[in-house]
Amino acid sequence: MSERRLRYRDLDAPFHGVRVRADAVAYAAEAARAEAVHDASPAAIAARFHRTAILVRARAYAQVAPPHAFFQGVTAGVIWDVPLPLRSLNPEAHARLHRRQGISLDGDPPRLLDVAVLAPHRASRAAGVHGRQLSEAMTSVQIQSGLRVVSPATLWAQLGDELTADELIAVGDALVHEARSRGGRRSRAGVGHTTIARLEAALYAGRRVGAAKLREALPQIRVGSASQPETDLRLALVRGGLPEPTLDFDVVGLRGEPIGYTEIAYPDHRVLVEYEGDHHRIDRAQWHRDIEKHAHAAAAGWIVLRITSSHLYPRPEAAVRQVRDALLRAGWRP
Repeated sequence: MSERRLRYRDLDAPFHGVRVRADAVAYAAEAARAEAVHDASPAAIAARFHRTAILVRARAYAQVAPPHAFFQGVTAGVIWDVPLPLRSLNPEAHARLHRRQGISLDGDPPRLLDVAVLAPHRASRAAGVHGRQLSEAMTSVQIQSGLRVVSPATLWAQLGDELTADELIAVGDALVHEARSRGGRRSRAGVGHTTIARLEAALYAGRRVGAAKLREALPQIRVGSASQPETDLRLALVRGGLPEPTLDFDVVGLRGEPIGYTEIAYPDHRVLVEYEGDHHRIDRAQWHRDIEKHAHAAAAGWIVLRITSSHLYPRPEAAVRQVRDALLRAGWRP
């Protein structure tokens, strides 16, 4: 482009030598505002916007970053698409909500990008970047979505300084999740971003900030949870005195015919627990599939419970009570 074109107001310069369309983040703001019509919480709306804003700036910085630099910490968490609280994505936005001042999708200063290098390289001092120098023995780096970023296991271990133990469980669940292929076919074991064994190895690779929280979270991470609400529901059920459920369970009918799969199940008592996220409600095809699956499961003798965010947040007692009552009706005794 010409020098004159680079000065147009439709371009931003987030870093020296880089131009980004000024409306790139504005589109993210509009998409986040659209979430409001789906009953998303203000924190969820703001989090969606700030995740996109971080990703836009990360891609911009990658154009001029030194070849030995890579993303770590919260920025890496956005790139790996793990659940992160708003206070980590943008402390100013979190403080605004805490003060009950509402959300401002384009008024809060952006979080600095978390950029690291391995010793003996020197950490970046670029504006808009929080640079760190890391030990090679405690860090592994790979490519994700075209960006140099710490590996999933390293990321999880780094977030011990930033997140609570329960938030670390949710991140761990997301990283080890083995997504089903198109049509609902189960993937082979170990196809998630990482494994629990690798998370453990990263934890004990050296002295980690937040090691106590990481050690608390590690034995509670499970393969099979596809979202943070599913993780939160599982933890609430177990902490409420109910048995550990089976995750990502294949449901079959009376003659062994496949009905579908469900997030949480108690096969011994033929109780299915489905967390109904907004996509179940606003996706017409998903809505019809759910109705058909639940009808077939009920006909085959399964008790089907449908849990929504109102049962789970801000406190999960209603969700735990529903599942407890269903298990008691099915013959379970504490």
